[in-house]
Amino acid sequence: MTQPGTPIPRSQVSVGLDPDLRRALGELAAGRVLVVDYFASRGCSVVIGDLTCDLRPVPPGTGFAELAPIEGVRLFVETRLLPVIRDAGASLRLAGPSFARHLAVDRELPDRWIEFLEEPGILAGKQLLRSGFGGRDRERAG
Repeated sequence: MTQPGTPIPRSQVSVGLDPDLRRALGELAAGRVLVVDYFASRGCSVVIGDLTCDLRPVPPGTGFAELAPIEGVRLFVETRLLPVIRDAGASLRLAGPSFARHLAVDRELPDRWIEFLEEPGILAGKQLLRSGFGGRDRERAG
């Protein structure tokens, strides 16, 4: 792979960017970093979850890998997601109604995400649901 502290090049793992978001990303980020993570929860013997994307004022701590910047914005991905991002064809877009826009992660191959949810250990450390553009953490109702 790469040396610690060196961003993973696009040739190894890349994240696409919707054209509308590409035009606005630098201004939207305003010096913050992009962080792709996930949440997952088990209920009735089934694990459900989704990918999340957030803008944060500082890079996340351990457990995240830095990818090549997108439009000059630093990008970090939870390390367990690297194969999913690589294999599923992940891309970022703006979602939601005009009064509640947020970043979303799309997947060209959603089956890879479902396979990920079935892997052992994916719930470890996922006790908070992160929301919004830099957002607050909130406890997930159990």
